[in-house]
Amino acid sequence: MAELVMQARELITVASAAIAASTRELPSANIAILARIIVSEAQKQRPHSLLLESIDLHGDSLDWNDINAAMNVIVRTLGESVLSLP
Repeated sequence: MAELVMQARELITVASAAIAASTRELPSANIAILARIIVSEAQKQRPHSLLLESIDLHGDSLDWNDINAAMNVIVRTLGESVLSLP
């Protein structure tokens, strides 16, 4: 779970930089796939989390704001568990 949270944080950094640069360039296919994998794994780890279930990164119009928001939800939801580990 810690690795998943770390990857989500890295995507937050990338997405935030892209948003701050006001880039019109959409996330690459690899970034979109990585974001979808992170969401899927987070949903598997917390199958009863309504917040995680509400994340939907499917479709063709995925942008940096979508990724940033999704990763923030994941970090906040799963990060609490990681911080409480011994």
